[in-house]
Amino acid sequence: MAVVLSARELTRHYEVSRGLFKGHALVRALNGVSFELEAGKTLAVVGESGCGKST
Repeated sequence: MAVVLSARELTRHYEVSRGLFKGHALVRALNGVSFELEAGKTLAVVGESGCGKST
């Protein structure tokens, strides 16, 4: 089947506060994710409420 969507090495990191005196921490939400979606296939994004699926 034909590939209708292809992604390679997706990376998304977030900087989050650890408190007033501790600085920031890095959260690696995606780190080198790749996929191909073929015509007629379904891709689902699954996660807890508020975990950033739409981001």
